[in-house]
Amino acid sequence: MPGREWRLLELKLSSYARAALYMPTVLALKEEGKIPNTFAWISFEKPSTCLFYYNDPVQEVDLKFCREQGIEVGRRDTGGAPYWMDPGTILFVLCFDRRDVPGFPEKIPEAYRFLIDGSAQAVFRRFHIPAVFRPLNDLEVQGRKIAGHTLTFSGNACRWAGGPQVLKPRMELMSRALKPSPEKFADKEAKTMEARVTSFEELLGWPPSFEEVKEAYISGLEEELRVVFYPGELTAEEKAMMAEREKRDFSEAWIMAMSEERKFGSIPPGVQRGEHVVKVPQGPLIRAVVLVRGERIFNISLTGSIHCVPVEIVEQMEAALKGSAATEEGIGEVVHSFFQKPMVQIAGAKPEDFIHTIMGAIKKGKEKL
Repeated sequence: MPGREWRLLELKLSSYARAALYMPTVLALKEEGKIPNTFAWISFEKPSTCLFYYNDPVQEVDLKFCREQGIEVGRRDTGGAPYWMDPGTILFVLCFDRRDVPGFPEKIPEAYRFLIDGSAQAVFRRFHIPAVFRPLNDLEVQGRKIAGHTLTFSGNACRWAGGPQVLKPRMELMSRALKPSPEKFADKEAKTMEARVTSFEELLGWPPSFEEVKEAYISGLEEELRVVFYPGELTAEEKAMMAEREKRDFSEAWIMAMSEERKFGSIPPGVQRGEHVVKVPQGPLIRAVVLVRGERIFNISLTGSIHCVPVEIVEQMEAALKGSAATEEGIGEVVHSFFQKPMVQIAGAKPEDFIHTIMGAIKKGKEKL
C-alpha cells in the first residue's frame, strides 16, 4: 500500500543540543515533500540542556553553570519547557505527512493524546510499566514523568519528538542546569525536579537497553499508524541543511533571543516593570514581563512553555500589544484577535490565560510605585 513504508534512522550526535539542527531540517524537507515519512532515533555522547522557542534562558537555565561544566545549550524552534537530556536518554523524532494517517487529529492537544497514548500502550505491553498520557505533552508513571514531548505542524507535515529517560539521569547536574519556576509544578503532585522525573531503570529495577526501548516504540507505532519502518540513511540535502543551520542555531543571538536584555535593551526612566507567571492547568506555563509608561504598554515579553502554530504567533501578539492601553479591555481586544486568526493554535491555553497573566504583571508593576 503506498505510503505504508516509512524510513527509520539511527543517528549518534554529540548532544541533544545538536539535535536542534536536525529538528527544523526534517520538518522543512518533509513539508516540501523532499524526504519520506521518517522515524529517527538519536543517541548522545554528553549531557546538554535545550531551550524551546519561548523559553527565557536567563530565567530557566543556569547558563554559567552549563558553560563551566561543558554542558551544551541549544534552542529549538517549537514549544515546550527547557529539557535535559544526557547519554541515559534517547531521542526520537517522527515526521510525517498528516494526510498519510487517516483520521489524524488536526489540533495539537488531540495529536499529543493520539501519539502518546499509543506510546503508553507499547511501553506497558513490553515492560509492564503503567505508563499514561498526561496533558499537555507528558508520558507519566504514577505521577512522575518518564518522557516529555513536543509537536508542531507545518503545512501538512507533523513533527513529533520525545525523550524517553532510559537510564537514571544525572540529577546532580540536571537540578543545577535547569531553573524551573515553582509555578511549573502547580498542577502536578511532584514539586521538585528530582521528585518529578523518573526512568525506565528506576521503575524496572534494572537498566534496559536502548534497543529494547526502541523496539517497544517501533512496534507500537507500526500498529498505531499501520506502517512498516525500514532502515534508511540521511540524504545529502539533510546533511547540508544541518551544517548550514549550525551557524545560526548556536549563535548567541539565537540562544538569547527570548531574554529580557535582547527584547528590551535598557529600560528608560519612568517605565514600570511588572512580572507575573501562571501555570495553566494541563497547559503551558506563561510568563509575562510588561513595561508600562503612563497608561500604555511600552514593551512586553511573553515567554514560557508555550506550544503554538505558527511558532511566531505569540511574538506577533507581543508586537501588536506594544502601545496598546494597559487595560483588560485593550489587552483583551488584541489577544482575542490573535486566537481568532485562521490556522492559529495556542495549545492548552485560552485568551483569558494570556490576559490574566499580562494584567497580573501590570498590577505588580504598579504595586512597586
